Amino acid sequence: MRVRIQKRGLVPALIVTVVGTALLYLASTVGLAAWNASQAAPQPGAGALPTVVENAPPSVPTTDEHGPVGAVSLVFAGTEVRDGLVGSLEHPWITVASHTGDYRAIDAPDLPAPGPDVMTTSHDGNLLAWATGDGVVVYDAITGESRVLALDGVDHVGDFSPDSSLLLVHGEQLAIVDLASGDAVATADADDAVLGRAAWRADSSAVDFVVGAELTTLGGEGGDVSAQPTDIPEAASLAWSPNGDRLASLRTVEGAQRLFLSQPGEDGTLADGEQVSTDGIALDRLIGFSGERTIAVVAYLLESGSIERILDIPLDGRSPSDLTVLPSPGENWVDTATLTVASDNLVAGSTEYPGQVWPWSYTSRLVSCSLFALFLLGLYVTRRPRSSRR
Repeated sequence: MRVRIQKRGLVPALIVTVVGTALLYLASTVGLAAWNASQAAPQPGAGALPTVVENAPPSVPTTDEHGPVGAVSLVFAGTEVRDGLVGSLEHPWITVASHTGDYRAIDAPDLPAPGPDVMTTSHDGNLLAWATGDGVVVYDAITGESRVLALDGVDHVGDFSPDSSLLLVHGEQLAIVDLASGDAVATADADDAVLGRAAWRADSSAVDFVVGAELTTLGGEGGDVSAQPTDIPEAASLAWSPNGDRLASLRTVEGAQRLFLSQPGEDGTLADGEQVSTDGIALDRLIGFSGERTIAVVAYLLESGSIERILDIPLDGRSPSDLTVLPSPGENWVDTATLTVASDNLVAGSTEYPGQVWPWSYTSRLVSCSLFALFLLGLYVTRRPRSSRR
């Protein structure tokens, strides 16, 4: 008796294996991405900044794979973000979704190189904007769509107005741009450093910043520029309260950052500032008012060492509360100079969301599909052959 193994079916089996692997890989990448995009509807309700932002994983998923990110809490420049099987994003900017705490890299045209005042987000986290040199890209985080405003020479962007209808930019001049028309509605001669210090009025009517020893106001009726004497140093960053009754300023005093509050009089004249007690806190950046009587800052708690975080400082003398811990320096974090915050989403929340699992990378999916296909091919090749008697 001789046993003869049939090998005529091996070539078709190899073809089926290759085709099956390709189809399985496409289904787990392109197909799954299309399904995720169809399910990526914005969630109702106010967003909540996670209490603890965990360090981003080594490979952050991109928005092109999983659909729009939705309203964001934080945006910052990153590194080493993978896109697809072998690709990577040249200038990855990473968002933290306000509803889930998920990290997602923006995949959009003309992303800027990391740097201060090149990326900004609206107060509600729905819009992002960045400068391209010959225009400004306005990116809708809810729909994933972007449009370009033709603005020659604009290389830095400042804050959105509280109602998200205007944007502060800098090119040859400081300018307030109407996002609906793309036109500059007010301009002033000032350097680009003003962008990181200026403060929008609560009603979106004007922007304030300090030049020399004067508080300069850009906007208002006819886009005029006005000024008044002030004790606020030129390098101080500013933030108006929601009802416009106080102006916060972060000033350098004897080598340390200190927080001050100034009140405008009935005639609009600003009184000298009074220092707010921030004992035990090393202040770094002023974000803005997170409520009528609370101010959000980027700072260090001296008792906890070198962990940088966003703190909520009450103006009634109570202890500050911890809104979020910022990622430690690593593969996905450049530095706080690139950090932009959606101030309306500064509400303490939680990252203990059910079922939060980081998606597999394209490489791991391809390897898994190939191993599964090779397993099936091995079963076919080693199956018990039929025998025949002669």
